[in-house]
Amino acid sequence: MTASMDRLDLYLARIPEEPQFHPVLPAERQALIEATRDPQSRAQRFCAWDTLLKGIRNSFGIDAGEAKLSRNDSGKWVSERCGISISHCKTAVAAAVSRDAVGVDIEPLRQERCREPLLFRIATEEERKLFPALSIQQRIAVLWTRKEAAFKRGDHTLVTPIEADAAAKDIRSIVIRLEECEYAVSAAAKEGSKLRVFEVRGDGIRERTDYELLSAARTQPYYTYILRCSGDRLYTGVTDDPDRRFSEHSGGARGAKFTRAFRPESVAALWETDSRSLAQKLEARIKKLKRGQKDRLIGQNAFDLFGGTVDPNAYRRIR
Repeated sequence: MTASMDRLDLYLARIPEEPQFHPVLPAERQALIEATRDPQSRAQRFCAWDTLLKGIRNSFGIDAGEAKLSRNDSGKWVSERCGISISHCKTAVAAAVSRDAVGVDIEPLRQERCREPLLFRIATEEERKLFPALSIQQRIAVLWTRKEAAFKRGDHTLVTPIEADAAAKDIRSIVIRLEECEYAVSAAAKEGSKLRVFEVRGDGIRERTDYELLSAARTQPYYTYILRCSGDRLYTGVTDDPDRRFSEHSGGARGAKFTRAFRPESVAALWETDSRSLAQKLEARIKKLKRGQKDRLIGQNAFDLFGGTVDPNAYRRIR
């Protein structure tokens, strides 16, 4: 089977509990595997490379010797015949092959360490708006694999994967089940390359079409607002359209019961965030504040009032 000029082939495999180790080429890779003392790491390195060699043979019809595999000056494994990349997590490996430079990364879709604060550490404001259909935990896994894939495809001018652009159009991301676990897999390759996905089990390789190709459409921003109403009263709410909601409150019929009694005069404060749940979280915290604290929040954007329960990096003050 020969890969076309614009083809991206992904090869995925679970790491068996007792891998059947055998010598691999080149000798430098074999030495690296043998020198790995930790059994789990040794299994990961072997299985990732074994999967890569099977992928090269399946896609290009050449063996490890013909692929002319080596490690370049920056420590990256390369082939003189094709673009290659490998990745592993605790339980699975991924290998990508293409005619052009390629990068790949694999992570379990659900991980306990993938919590909301991590999203704001690894992703820019625009990147946090990607993949709106995913949970926070799933979004972190996907964004991280995209950054790693872009980093691996590059020439290492980036210092860390976090600097990579997760929104780049040359990255494809999928969700796929291998045995009992779902994984996020991302690959960066020449834009427009046709994607094929294969699962490797032992010496067998089968094409998989039952994966989900993720859409990177951006999320709809949500807003938490504080209105200054008649009688110097304050009202807090959430919306996806601040101008429309202010008009509704002012008009009466579709406004809140409170604003029908005390008509809004101005928007005292407005914060933008990436999801309805984050906007509602801030709304709930604001409603627990006393009046003097609300005035301080409006005047000084004093998120310290929340005692660390609200991440200020998750919100952008609009007014």
